[in-house]
Amino acid sequence: MRLTRRFIVKDITQLPLSTPIRYERYYIHDRLRIQKKGNIKEKEILNEENVIIKKETITDEEFQTLQASAYAKIIRDSYLLLTDENISIKQYLDKYEGLNRVEVSFQTEKEMRDYHKKAWMGKEITSSPLAFDKDLSKLTQEEFLKELEKYLS
Repeated sequence: MRLTRRFIVKDITQLPLSTPIRYERYYIHDRLRIQKKGNIKEKEILNEENVIIKKETITDEEFQTLQASAYAKIIRDSYLLLTDENISIKQYLDKYEGLNRVEVSFQTEKEMRDYHKKAWMGKEITSSPLAFDKDLSKLTQEEFLKELEKYLS
């Protein structure tokens, strides 16, 4: 089980962030996605809880074949917060532009329950469709914008 809480943030420009890693993800179905991370192409098998149970590097040819059958594409840059190794930030581009998701990881359930968000963090989105790429990928543009507005207002 992953111990993570997720928050939204409007602006990341003033945060001390690492150099971003670009993720280009394609969802084939709920249990299969492929991604391009830099020059690396990977296939990931997910379980019902959206946890990766198998990951492998794939060829350009396999990537292109699977990409053609994808129902959704998500492009995002992933950063680490330089002042806290337990915090990463995902800045979405293209169809999901405007979403900046903060992910805070914890070692224990107690740590997670007792956590007080940083002053720069916005509303918590852990239980919303904005929390996971798999759920985000199923939203129409209209649903996405409505959900985003709900948490940014």
